[in-house]
Amino acid sequence: MKKGAFTLIELLVVIAIIAILVSIALPVYQTVQEKAHAVKDANNLRQIGIGMVAYLGDNSDTMFSTASTTGSNSWAAQLGPGSAANYVSDWHAFWSPFDTRPFTTSPPQNVSYGINNMILTSSNSNSTSFRYPSSLCLAASNATANGNNLIFAGTVASNTVVQPGSVAGTIGNQQLLNVVYLDGHVGTMKKSDFNNQNYNADPNGGASEFWDPTAQ
Repeated sequence: MKKGAFTLIELLVVIAIIAILVSIALPVYQTVQEKAHAVKDANNLRQIGIGMVAYLGDNSDTMFSTASTTGSNSWAAQLGPGSAANYVSDWHAFWSPFDTRPFTTSPPQNVSYGINNMILTSSNSNSTSFRYPSSLCLAASNATANGNNLIFAGTVASNTVVQPGSVAGTIGNQQLLNVVYLDGHVGTMKKSDFNNQNYNADPNGGASEFWDPTAQ
């Protein structure tokens, strides 16, 4: 009796079918993975937003300033574990799932997000005077892009900031990103809008309600 065996043609057909199935499944897997990362990213920003609200409550509504730049005086260090009140109790909240750098609890911890630079550099640091807290960007991913690769460079030892310009999207082929607003809520927006310094301009004064804390 002859033993059954695959012929070369049958083997090639099987390999072709497997390749087709992989090509179908891979985009689905990548989409599901990206959605999971986006949810985690939004949760991180939400924790940062809640921590900031608590920080302001304990500090007479006074925001961070440009004097808080390095080491234990950076915004992440003042909010994170080991701060006066542990406003954000887990360092994971400062590390985006889109950040391919390894997570570490040893200094200097990686920080994937940046505070709105116009808040840090504003001459008015009293947050109660900011007219549009629900429209004002507090923090977002501080990634830039090199082709399809996202680049994160922030650490807890320095003030990582965001400002309109070259911030990369992390969602949807780098076209979208999550943002936390001063009132603590999180939203998703287009990268092109985020990098527009005139985005959501105040119709009365012309300044961006999204970027400028002193927009009137």
